[in-house]
Amino acid sequence: MIEEEDKSDKTKFCTECGDTLDDFAVTDNAKDVQKVKDNFDNCKKTGKFKGEECSKLFIASKLEDLPYEDEDF
Repeated sequence: MIEEEDKSDKTKFCTECGDTLDDFAVTDNAKDVQKVKDNFDNCKKTGKFKGEECSKLFIASKLEDLPYEDEDF
């Protein structure tokens, strides 16, 4: 019997930005977290945001700022 992978604990990232996500991590915009947060707020207001977490905000956030379920690593 093949067991199906439990996907219930995986975050659903919003990818409505489309092609602008392709190289976002290496752009200057990714370095300005406040600008990304402002863009995210605008997406929520206009109804463009679809998902549980903004992909650009995840990319732009500093690693130490991201929430971890298991901090023992």
